[in-house]
Amino acid sequence: MSFSQRCKKELLRKDPLDLEGELISLVHFIGSIRISASGFNVIFKTDANQEARYIYKLIADLYGYSPTFEIQDNPDKKTKRDYVVIIEDADVSDKLIALMNEGFIENYKNIEDVKLETIKGFLKIAFIFRGSVNDPQRGYNLEIVGKNKNEAGLIKDSMDTFNLNAKLSQRLDNNIIYLKDSDKISDFLAVIGAMQSLFELENVRAMKSIRNDINRINNFDNANIDRTVKASIVQVDAINKVIEKNAFDEFDELSQKIAKLRLDNPYLSLDELGEKLNPPLTKAKVNYRLQKFIKLAKDL
Repeated sequence: MSFSQRCKKELLRKDPLDLEGELISLVHFIGSIRISASGFNVIFKTDANQEARYIYKLIADLYGYSPTFEIQDNPDKKTKRDYVVIIEDADVSDKLIALMNEGFIENYKNIEDVKLETIKGFLKIAFIFRGSVNDPQRGYNLEIVGKNKNEAGLIKDSMDTFNLNAKLSQRLDNNIIYLKDSDKISDFLAVIGAMQSLFELENVRAMKSIRNDINRINNFDNANIDRTVKASIVQVDAINKVIEKNAFDEFDELSQKIAKLRLDNPYLSLDELGEKLNPPLTKAKVNYRLQKFIKLAKDL
């Protein structure tokens, strides 16, 4: 499974950021409307079971209504099937259509007037159904495809609400909104709530930083560098695991400060880390506090 697929699956396991915002975004990106004898029906079709179940739960949570769930054969698809969620209740369909017509997506309202959680939900759905992100081991690139210039502009404006400075480009008939800066990609993943993927990316960045710094620093004793790097890798992994498991606040302020210094300076020795503190700490005291992170990480 690719990094991009893992990221999307993570998002689909999480609670919605904004029920209404995500649902009207889904109507916009993959929804369709048909007329039946009872009135309007809203239909969502996807080739991924997990996506369909997420949509089903959104509708149930927002309206207290259980939509129809169908599995249809589709030999043209790689998965050989489509998963379809249908709102057949005319009243529920009418409420959702009204919500969509009043929303910022179809009306292209000033993005500054829209709730931040609604924008986050829009970006989350846009990424799941139109986006991709490179494996950080191979490079940094996150992009979302806009079907036209207006949609691309809305996605870019939504991203820039969070100071992401997204870029636009044209690729064949598609409008691409993209990020290539690793810091901005990390920020985007945080915005849409993909924290596990964010920590995975940050781990890769830390390891790359260590390797790059080793290549630049050629006046150190090789054995000493090896010991520093190996110890740093263990410490960085432990700290990130503690953060991921929401256990960071269990440590005192000084220990948290040392941990943040280690994440920001993965190549420094324990002596050098201690010298960055005010007042400075000895190598032994710095190591003692980092060992606490390693011990807790093993227990988590």
